[in-house]
Amino acid sequence: MNVKEFILDYLAYFGIGGLLLSSLVEALGVPFFPGGIMVILAGFLVARGYMTFPAALLATCTGFITGSALAYLLGVKLGGQVFELGGRLLKVTPARLAKARAYLGYSAPGFVVFGRFIPGISNLTPYLAGVGQLNPALFLALTGLFAVCWATLYLALGVFFEKSWAEVTGRLQPFLLLGGLLGLGLYLYLIGRRKKVGGC
Repeated sequence: MNVKEFILDYLAYFGIGGLLLSSLVEALGVPFFPGGIMVILAGFLVARGYMTFPAALLATCTGFITGSALAYLLGVKLGGQVFELGGRLLKVTPARLAKARAYLGYSAPGFVVFGRFIPGISNLTPYLAGVGQLNPALFLALTGLFAVCWATLYLALGVFFEKSWAEVTGRLQPFLLLGGLLGLGLYLYLIGRRKKVGGC
């Protein structure tokens, strides 16, 4: 049995509850956990009638927001220790940790949204938002926005490309990375420009 079949069997057996749990684990940033792939494959099951799109979307968003909130609270409680623990537990290099810390210090809201698309940093996003004491309501609002967009996109891809999953997943990641980097760059540019204008 290959990975695709194993995940499909898991999702078909546990249904909406399994999808919710998978999304929660994905949001916690567990290394090498195929959360995105699982959401896409859940779209396969939607296409096959095992679950409805609204139910799958609600489960994915609920799990992701809950996992992100737990990670945020850990960041608040642990503070700077997150940077040390993150390197060991989440397999993030010191250089990437330093880059994440710089992004967070410059623009926490932009980091919460666009940092999710950057490999090696995405795992730490909610933890670092907690470390940076980002307003909880703002964090949840931004996380909810990301979760809805992410879940809708991945489920829709699964529904639409049910029979060509390998090609889709292989081509998807570079575009998401590029989009995340461009979005973060644009956001930081606008923030910097606003500060420059305000300082004149």
